Amino acid sequence: MSKRTEQCNETISQLNDECRKRLRQLRERLGLSRPKFADLLGIPATTLKNYELNYREIGGGALLLIAQHPELSIHFQWLTTGLKVEQAET
Repeated sequence: MSKRTEQCNETISQLNDECRKRLRQLRERLGLSRPKFADLLGIPATTLKNYELNYREIGGGALLLIAQHPELSIHFQWLTTGLKVEQAET
């Protein structure tokens, strides 16, 4: 495997690790159990558990569910990047 491929794989692993930590933090901040949060997303609770415990990488499909969810989309940027969304002034 090339050095560049190894670096990309390592970067993806680090990004996924941070995203899974934030996914759990989001669920806990919302005060939801794994089954309730998984139901909100429309995924099996075991899949969510596997994401949170780093047994499985969070796929693009799961991230799209969050991005398009009416209640969760506001958290998408923070979830994927760790950056807070600037609230528009009213």
